This record gives sequence, structure tokens and C-alpha cells, in this order.
Amino acid sequence: MTVRAVLFDFGHTLVDFARTEEALRAAYGVVRERLTEWVEDRAPPEVDELVERIAGAVDDMVGRSYMERRLEELDQVALFAQAFAAIGYELPRELLHEVVEIDHDSFSRSLTAPASTLDTLATLRARGFRLGLISNLSLLPHKVREDLVQLGIAQHLDASAFSSEVGVRKPDARIFLHALTALGEDPGHAVFVGDRLNDDIVGAQAVGMRTILTREFRQEEPGEIRPDAVVERLAEIPDVIASW
Repeated sequence: MTVRAVLFDFGHTLVDFARTEEALRAAYGVVRERLTEWVEDRAPPEVDELVERIAGAVDDMVGRSYMERRLEELDQVALFAQAFAAIGYELPRELLHEVVEIDHDSFSRSLTAPASTLDTLATLRARGFRLGLISNLSLLPHKVREDLVQLGIAQHLDASAFSSEVGVRKPDARIFLHALTALGEDPGHAVFVGDRLNDDIVGAQAVGMRTILTREFRQEEPGEIRPDAVVERLAEIPDVIASW
């Protein structure tokens, strides 16, 4: 069937990322200042301890959830509330939201989108394809959409779906169908591009989409899982689709 829509994973597909210690320390310096303003009768932990006890704890909880293959997405604000409670802080929800956004800024500074990726998206749009994004992440959706604008990716997308707003992660069919509905497209006319065999390739195939495995930032060997194509760079995708 004719391909009319192309949907992408986010991390290690459209962008690469590696949050640095420097970015984390800068963010948690701001967090410490906010804690100092909120609690006047005691000094908050030092920055390095906050990075370990808060950012580290949240990362561990998210990582454990993924290791256990849970499909329900976590509430990031609730995770931060739990981490702060463990060091004796019961923060009001408004301040928790602010801290989560500050933490996110350290992630934003680590994101990079190659010029070749933006060129590929522009080429696909010029050829008439509708483009979408489906991503597993516990981050606040509005902050990720701000990242997409800053990276120059948002202007090429017709729809995006994040597990933190849909409530379930890939390979659950519901997040794929949510994005396809937003695009107004049937699975049989869409292709999904991702770097993970189980989440991206198996999940998309299960709803009837064609699939492309990208190895630009991560390398997984297909084995028994068979994507319709494997590319080393996203720049190969327009020609792959044209060959079908």
C-alpha cells in the first residue's frame, strides 16, 4: 500500500542526548535557591547531594519501571514529590512543578538534532508525507514541545504523542493509534521509524504499520524481529520509501 505518513521516535532517532553533570549541577543550583526561599529555618542539602538524592532517585525510579517493562507511564511530578519526601521535604505542588521544569532544562541543553535530520524531515514534507512523532518519556509534554521548537523539528511535524500525556508507552497499540488518529491516517498507509526493536518495530508492526530501524545513534541487531528496512542514517529514509 502507498505510504502517506511517516512517524518517528524521538530519543536516539530524531535527536541524540547525554545529560551532563555540569548541566545537572547548574539546574540543581537553581533548585537549591528555591528551597532556600521556601524553607527559612534550615539550609537545604548541597547541590551535589540534591543531584544524587533527587535527580538520581527519579532516574532510578523511571529506569526501574522500564526494566520491568511496565507500559503505564509514570507521573513525573509524583516521582519528584516522592524523592523530596525521602529527604524530608513536603513541597507544594506549584513548587514541585517549578522544580520539574528546572530539572528538564538540564535535559534540554543535552539535545542535539543533526542538520541532516532536519533536511530529511524537510524532504519528506516536500514530497507530501504527513509527519508525526511518538515518544516514550515521563517528561512534561509542554516542555518537550518547547524543545522541538528550539531544535527546529516542530515546524516539520503534523502531530506528536508522548506517553506522559497518552498514559501508556510503546509498544502498547494505544499510543500508536492515538498518533495516527491525530494525523488522520490509517496504519496501512504509515511507516514508523525508531531505534528500538521491541518498543518501536514490534509495536508499530502490531498495529499494521511498516517499520524502519535506524542505527544512527544506537545499534540493535534485528535477529528474529524483521523491520521492513534498516538504515544507518535518517537521510536514507526518503529513498527507502521511494523504493517501496
